[in-house]
Amino acid sequence: MVGLVNMQKKIIANTGSKIPHLDKIKDIETLKSFGSYAEVKFWVEKKVGVPLKINGWDQLLKRINGLSFSVNENIEKLIFLLDENEHLKELGSLPEAKEKVSALLGFQIKACSWELLERSLKSIVVAFRNRDMIDKSAIFEKNKIRNFIHSSRLEGIQMSDTPALKMADVLDKYRVKQ
Repeated sequence: MVGLVNMQKKIIANTGSKIPHLDKIKDIETLKSFGSYAEVKFWVEKKVGVPLKINGWDQLLKRINGLSFSVNENIEKLIFLLDENEHLKELGSLPEAKEKVSALLGFQIKACSWELLERSLKSIVVAFRNRDMIDKSAIFEKNKIRNFIHSSRLEGIQMSDTPALKMADVLDKYRVKQ
């Protein structure tokens, strides 16, 4: 995790960080406010660390939102893969690992070595992860709530994705009275 934070600082320092947080961009007007298409695409590619191979504002926004969603939905797996214990190599051979990582992100990763694959993956994670989900305990809490909502649905209890009730309140409501 420390390596990921250091990598984030290096990337931001090297890009001049014209575009602050890619995970916060929600519309084309926001992208256009940063400059011309070519300029914005260049800054995004530099921040991400891989060429995006897209044409137009719509495709750029779709790619940004798609990568942001993929990274934040799979942040635990990505952090695990980027751990110092070389979990990335446990995915199999380099082509197999690239295929699995690409499937996880929904974006084709090209790398001719393990180091380039790891560097590309770190750059993408740093560029797109939600800054609110830096702490592992926050990630755990998010997943705990999501799992609680899904397990409640299996029990016939419908809850929204952002429950206003606390888990204890729901449990008390449906607990069998003895």
